[in-house]
Amino acid sequence: MKIFKTKTQKGFSLVELMVVIAIIAILAAIAMPMYSDYTVRAKLGSQLTKIGAIKTSAVEYIIENEGNTNYSVINIQNLPPGVTVNDGVTTGRIDIDTSSIISGSKIMLTPTAGSGSVTWDCSVEGVDRSQAPTSCSIV
Repeated sequence: MKIFKTKTQKGFSLVELMVVIAIIAILAAIAMPMYSDYTVRAKLGSQLTKIGAIKTSAVEYIIENEGNTNYSVINIQNLPPGVTVNDGVTTGRIDIDTSSIISGSKIMLTPTAGSGSVTWDCSVEGVDRSQAPTSCSIV
């Protein structure tokens, strides 16, 4: 009499593989938009760090001139590409053109002088709330 041995199954069935693929697809569909927003926010934030020296020069000028934000006499050299300094009498705003990151976007830093210190208000236009740097508000 012959005795047949049943072979034990090794590996995954097709159904198990399809379930794993479906789970991976769902996770990817959730993660990709979040990652995209994160990379845009990081790129916009890096633009803010590029102008640290400009902000320092502007703060020194504002404090020395008792709150005057008219930069027409300040000599700021070596501006990074896309950065402009508005020398309006009241604004003193620094604009950063970020349209190379998101079309039509811009970061604006506006100084506010008070009692020997200067604070910067950061605002962004042309981006979603999820893509704006955490220190900036949406215009």
